[in-house]
Amino acid sequence: MKTIVTLFIIFLGTIGFAQKVGLVFSGGGATGYAHIGVLKALEENNIPIDYITGTSAGALVGAMYASGYSPMEIEYLATTEEFYNLTQGIIDEKYKYYFPNADKTAEVFGVRFSKDSVFQTILPTNLLNSTMLDLELMYLLGTNPITSKLNFDHLFIPFRCVASDIATKESVVFKNGNLSTAVRASMAYPFFMSPLKVNGKLLFDGGLYNNFPATEMYYEFNPDFIIGSNVSYNEPPPIEDDIMSQIRNMLTTYSDYSLPCAEGIIIEPKLGDIGTFDFDKIKDAIDIGYQTTLALMDSIKYHVERRVSKQELKDKRTQYLSKKVKIAIDNIDVNNVSEQEASFIKRKLIKEKKGEVLNYEETKIRTLHLYQNEYIKSIFPVLKQTSDSTQSLILDIKKEKPFRVAIGGHFSSRPVNEGFLELSYIHSSTTPLKVYANSYFGKFYGSVKLGLQYYLPTKSDSYFEPIFVMNRWDYFTSFTTFFEDVKPSFLIVNEKFWGFKYNLPIALKGKIIIDFKNGINEYDYYQTDNFTNQDTADFTSMLFYSPGVAFIRNNLNRKHFASAGSLLEIHTRFVHGVEHTVPGSTSLTDLELHNTFRNWFFAKVKYTNYFMRKSLYRLGIDLEGYYAYKPFLANYTATILSAEQYAPFPDAKTFFYKDFRSNQYISVGIMNVFTINDKVDFRAEVYYYQPISNIIDNNGQAEYSTLFFKGYEMASASFIYHSKIGPLRATLNYFGQQKYPLSFQLSFGYIIFNERGIK
Repeated sequence: MKTIVTLFIIFLGTIGFAQKVGLVFSGGGATGYAHIGVLKALEENNIPIDYITGTSAGALVGAMYASGYSPMEIEYLATTEEFYNLTQGIIDEKYKYYFPNADKTAEVFGVRFSKDSVFQTILPTNLLNSTMLDLELMYLLGTNPITSKLNFDHLFIPFRCVASDIATKESVVFKNGNLSTAVRASMAYPFFMSPLKVNGKLLFDGGLYNNFPATEMYYEFNPDFIIGSNVSYNEPPPIEDDIMSQIRNMLTTYSDYSLPCAEGIIIEPKLGDIGTFDFDKIKDAIDIGYQTTLALMDSIKYHVERRVSKQELKDKRTQYLSKKVKIAIDNIDVNNVSEQEASFIKRKLIKEKKGEVLNYEETKIRTLHLYQNEYIKSIFPVLKQTSDSTQSLILDIKKEKPFRVAIGGHFSSRPVNEGFLELSYIHSSTTPLKVYANSYFGKFYGSVKLGLQYYLPTKSDSYFEPIFVMNRWDYFTSFTTFFEDVKPSFLIVNEKFWGFKYNLPIALKGKIIIDFKNGINEYDYYQTDNFTNQDTADFTSMLFYSPGVAFIRNNLNRKHFASAGSLLEIHTRFVHGVEHTVPGSTSLTDLELHNTFRNWFFAKVKYTNYFMRKSLYRLGIDLEGYYAYKPFLANYTATILSAEQYAPFPDAKTFFYKDFRSNQYISVGIMNVFTINDKVDFRAEVYYYQPISNIIDNNGQAEYSTLFFKGYEMASASFIYHSKIGPLRATLNYFGQQKYPLSFQLSFGYIIFNERGIK
């Protein structure tokens, strides 16, 4: 009898019935997604996979497979535009929240700091804010069957991953706990993604100390055969004059990329020029991993005699996934903030309601809504099962440092350069409070703005904002490049006003602004182009108070030179003004005006929409209409100065053309954009501007022409590189029917001004 049993065991071993196969995935960033191709090839050839261990990107791919996702599903997710955006920290347009970031400035770079340690806290700890990725990991990995949440042996495939504890210089193996937390810790590549605190330990990327967890596979699972997929390598010795090679060697330790036993094979895809952060080449990495595995398939099949049929694997996966829970959140806990802040966040920003159960999509919208507020640095979400069908969402919040300094501006070959500087402070003990001051400085434009934003303790996410603004524009008699002398000023505009605004959000993309402003506009100007330095300018001032209402809905993808999204602006305002005019030496009259009342009302509508996207081409339309029931001022020039300027693209704001100013007009524009990887654009824009009634000069006095007397063309063509801090471009502008219609410039940055008083 004993002999029969022995022969039966030998027979089972011969046919491979009891043979167990372990799969080891190395780290490697974007190259690590070659492991998906390895999975595809193994499944297609019915090779069993009984255990998985992984590091970093290998941990993510392995955890998804261990959670029941098929190789095809993993490939689809990893090659979408949405996944690429996650690797870049980009929020998908449909989740962008316009309200807290509605006020555009010329900022190109900003840093935050604390008052107690300015230099140390300015230095960023990571380039990628992983909140969006963390949410997706929670969704993909956080809803496994309940029993698997505490023990990774109960996943579809038993799984292990590793992270690094830099305090003890040790590798940490995850075999239980929250799966999405374990994988996220394993992926925390230094300086790219922030580390994660788990059980009191600050953990980094597993590849620092163990980039190929084959030993963990051997001792944790003791498989009969190990298949390793390795796309990484040890750093070469540091180079004396190469600081980056020195840093890489300091951060990492030697990893053993061999197998701890003879029963195994290593697949090493040759990824060529695909680098760690080349996440736009994931599909190429997958294909290379697939082909490399197929080339070794005969050797794999020789050693792995056991087979798992596609139907058997499908049935097993279906049975496992049938136990998978859906996200149904009935409670939200907010950590790392005060009790008052937590109450404010839950009530106003997450809008938690008693008895409400949230699905993932609604959870994502509300969490990203919270994340995009300026005082939130990052959010790490964790699901905790509270019943067989519902979960509690735990949000670990990191608050931003309270102080922020931003710099920027516009730097051009034309004499319209400006610098920008802003300092702000945020306090959020109960409700957020922001105090800010900014300044634009340059010969053409200068400004100072002081403001305070106080979020009201109401149900809506609204805030009250008192402001004080001083603006100054200094136009020249020539539109030269910096190679030529700039001729004297012929128009100087000064604005000074205070006001308060009530800002109310409308859904994710819109806001309503109700405001009141009080101040004075002052104009120094000549009524002729033929003047000398000895001439005195005319002077007009307008003391005003003005209530207004505006609705803005904006999801354009850029501050300047957008290529996707839409914008709708509706502005209405009443102005009560008191005019005072003193003629200068070039005036046609000596008549002065004192304390002359000027009351008017205007409405403006602007609509921009990039409605067509085909391959590299984008097509947009721009429609604008303006109507003011407005009296003329003391003379033609003063009337033109106070009229609305038509400026559909940024450079148009830096020119003073009388023909493109009126009290009533309609316009239409077409924007053609040819784009490469959303970084390099060629733009060709054409606009037609039609005053309903032109303002014409009648011996120094203003009067209206007949209806639709004359229209004007405007066009612009640009080559633009959209860097991470701002657009770098070469632009040729055309202003129809002007003495000098063409203007060329090289520039970098943003042409953005602080808000106006009554425009």
